[in-house]
Amino acid sequence: MSNTHHVQGGSAGWRRARRTRRSGQASHTRQARQARRARGSSLPSPRLARLYGQLTVAFLIAASAATYFRAWRVLAGVAAITGAVVVLAVGVSSIRRTVRRGLLSDPALDPALDPELDPAVDPILEAAPEPAVVPPSLTDVDLMDGPEFERHVGALCLRDGCIEVRIDGGAGDLGADVTAHLPDGRLLVVQCKRYAADRGVGSPDMQRFVGTARPVHGADVALFAASTRFTEPALELALSQGIVVVDRDLLAQWMDGTPLTAIIDGAEADFAAEGWVPA
Repeated sequence: MSNTHHVQGGSAGWRRARRTRRSGQASHTRQARQARRARGSSLPSPRLARLYGQLTVAFLIAASAATYFRAWRVLAGVAAITGAVVVLAVGVSSIRRTVRRGLLSDPALDPALDPELDPAVDPILEAAPEPAVVPPSLTDVDLMDGPEFERHVGALCLRDGCIEVRIDGGAGDLGADVTAHLPDGRLLVVQCKRYAADRGVGSPDMQRFVGTARPVHGADVALFAASTRFTEPALELALSQGIVVVDRDLLAQWMDGTPLTAIIDGAEADFAAEGWVPA
């Protein structure tokens, strides 16, 4: 089953920092909300304050009239009605505050706890204010697992101007671990292999990617990125089929700042020299 999502970073450390930052933002949001509730619970609402004022004025008028006419029963009746209205108003206001507090404390309705309701937690990296962060060395890559390496490659693509970068790795991806559109609009399909440094990418892996990159995914540019070397048969097949190969050494250069477009241009020059042209 495909595990598709937008790229949000390149390394495990970046994701841990982002989770910590998001947790701190959520905690700050909850604290601010609790402070506002505390202030709100200690002060009457403007509507209730107006009601108090109106009832006070009415009671003073009724008291003055009762004193003038010596109608003490009328005054007692007015006082009773005023007290009943005040008690009712306070009760209704308390019930409303209690219900509202209960709703806001429900984690399912709290945007600080639910990233689906918080626009600040956007799964699309293009909406984030910070650039993608990638590991500084191959040592970091060697500590990654497969999905982390796919995200790392996606972050490199994003750094170099690609748009609509997606991680599609997982069971059933048919060789398309990362897809994106290059700055010139062409569709880029990337196969990623995070192998141990002493294990090479062989011809069978390359054959499978050749069989799906263009026929299945419609790639304009097909790129095979690995954390290790490629065997000679795999390199020969890639050259004959127009597959851009990024081995361990070229990956290090890419991470150090060599643009993706320069890597692709160099590979396409080799393809042209061998007589391969896109179909």
